[in-house]
Amino acid sequence: METPIKEKELPIAELEKLGLYKDGALTLKDNDIAALLAGRRTDLHSLHNLEMDGFKINQLDAKLSLMRGEDGKVALKLHPIYKEVQPHPLLNEKETKQLLAGKQETISKTVNDRGMERRLVIEYDEQTKEFVTYFPYQVEVPFKVNGETLDEKQKKAFQNGEVIELADGTRLRHSAADSKGVRSDNKRLIFSVRLDGGLSYLVMRGLRHLSGNGNIQNDGYTAGYNQAIADMMVGKPKRDLEMTVKDQIDFDQHSQENRTGHNVSR
Repeated sequence: METPIKEKELPIAELEKLGLYKDGALTLKDNDIAALLAGRRTDLHSLHNLEMDGFKINQLDAKLSLMRGEDGKVALKLHPIYKEVQPHPLLNEKETKQLLAGKQETISKTVNDRGMERRLVIEYDEQTKEFVTYFPYQVEVPFKVNGETLDEKQKKAFQNGEVIELADGTRLRHSAADSKGVRSDNKRLIFSVRLDGGLSYLVMRGLRHLSGNGNIQNDGYTAGYNQAIADMMVGKPKRDLEMTVKDQIDFDQHSQENRTGHNVSR
C-alpha cells in the first residue's frame, strides 16, 4: 500500500539519538515502522538517557510520529503521556467533552492545507491525553475486510474515521492514534489490499476496542474472518491446508502477535 512517507525519508539521525537506530538497523518493531510511514503514531516506547533542550531525562514513555514540514522534510515528533488533557485549538468545549466521553469517535473540521480547503479529522488518544489529527485523503483503504468488499460509501466513511459495519456484524474504524491504524469490536481482522497488481492479506491481531463501547470485545472468529483465513491459505503446502483455521492462527500467534499483521501475497 502507498504511504505518505517513504522509508528512505526516515530521520535516521533523530532515531539514533533516541536509541531506536543501532548498528545500521532500526530497533523498532515492524508495526511501529508501518505506523510511522502511514502517518500514524507508534505504540508507547520507554526511552532512556535522553538529552533534550539542555535537560537530561532518565526515562520518558512516549509515542512517536513523523511530520512533514513546509520544506518537505520529515521530522520526528515525541508524544509523552501528559498528566492533564491537552486542549486542541479547533475544538470547542462541547466537542472536547464529546470526544473525551467517547460519545463521538471523531470530529471533522475544514482547514486550509497549503492553499487547499481540506477536511481534517480529530480524535482523542486516551493513552497520551492529547488529540490527534489527520487528513482523510492520506488514509489507504483496504479492498476487503474479512473477505467483504467495501463499497464506496464504506471506503469514504473509513477514511473519515467513522465506524463501518460489515455483513458479519463486525464494526471497525480507522484510527490515527493507534499504531495498527484500526479499532474494532473484534480483536482480529483480515485486510485484503491490492499490491503490485495482486492481492495481499494483512492479519490484524490484538486490536483495541472502539471508544465508548460498553460491550465486551469479541475474539473475532467470525464467519467472514474464518473464510478470509481459508482464502489466504490457498497455495500453502498441503500440511498447512490440513490444519484447522484455529490451528493455523495459533501456529502463527507466537511470531505475529506483536506485529501489525501477517502479509501474504498472491
